[in-house]
Amino acid sequence: FHKKSVNSSVYRIEVKQKERTILSKEIKRVLLSETVERQEVSENGLSGTFFRPLAVNRPPAVIVLGGSDGGLDETMAGMLANYGYATFAIPYFQYKQLPKKLVEIPLEYFRKAIDWLGRQEGLHHRQIGICGRSKGGELALLIGSHFPEIRFAVSHVGGGVVFQGVGLKKFRQTSSWSLDGAPLAFAPLPLFSLSQLWNMVTHKLTRQPHAFTDLYKKALRKVKEDHPAIIKAEHINGPILLTSGTDDLVWPSASMNEKIVERLKKKRFPYSVKHLYFEDAGHNIRPPYFPTSGRKSRKIAYGGKTEADAIAAQTFWRELLLFLEKSTATNN
Repeated sequence: FHKKSVNSSVYRIEVKQKERTILSKEIKRVLLSETVERQEVSENGLSGTFFRPLAVNRPPAVIVLGGSDGGLDETMAGMLANYGYATFAIPYFQYKQLPKKLVEIPLEYFRKAIDWLGRQEGLHHRQIGICGRSKGGELALLIGSHFPEIRFAVSHVGGGVVFQGVGLKKFRQTSSWSLDGAPLAFAPLPLFSLSQLWNMVTHKLTRQPHAFTDLYKKALRKVKEDHPAIIKAEHINGPILLTSGTDDLVWPSASMNEKIVERLKKKRFPYSVKHLYFEDAGHNIRPPYFPTSGRKSRKIAYGGKTEADAIAAQTFWRELLLFLEKSTATNN
């Protein structure tokens, strides 16, 4: 189950006993309040959807980024707008005129987004933050480390290292991101060995999704403290929230976030840092109160148990709202 729009969702819940339906209830979930204005943005090469809470005077702004599935994901941005935040959901590949692959995406594109928010009247321009999921979590930390206008950052099941691009042709390796026309330093994934090739063939024959955690773990073994691919999160101009699932099978978000916390302590980072661990949860932790039993892919193993993912989603949402409330209260 993947929800990317803010359209209302309708669910039917049935209770059956010996194949006989004894109770049936239809529930409609409205995701966007009537007091939130939705605006599609397409100008100067920038695309996205802006949500403005009309009942709030000078609301803080949050840039919301999706992961390596690409395209435009409005769900989290729309839901946050219900709580009084002006949000800007931004796709960065696989959408309209944007690149088809997650390869050397220019950071200047996100500079445009920050500048666009700065031109919108009625916002609190000293309270602009960023929230990214998965690969977007990596990106959120990267953007925050490069642009001082970002005053708080959320990396949800993300990591603190720039990895190679996603969707590259075989044996070609380059960065996911670029700046000033040049690819940023990155950690390459190991080229396929015979054992990895065998695992992929086995998964394909058995139609089982593939876990990529071991590939990323092997790549991280070569990322020492002075490696240029490490994101300088200590340059972020505000508090940071990190999240991870202990059963993340896409990449080792828990250990990567531990490294971020260790680095920030060593660098004497002056702002608050919080790392949330979700026990037995996987990588696909979305906003709460959506079905978690259907969050599976034929190609990718996300990890996580159904109940653990549901609890993690609920906890994440509560902690995210608390983090945003505290962060925007201090950035006046």
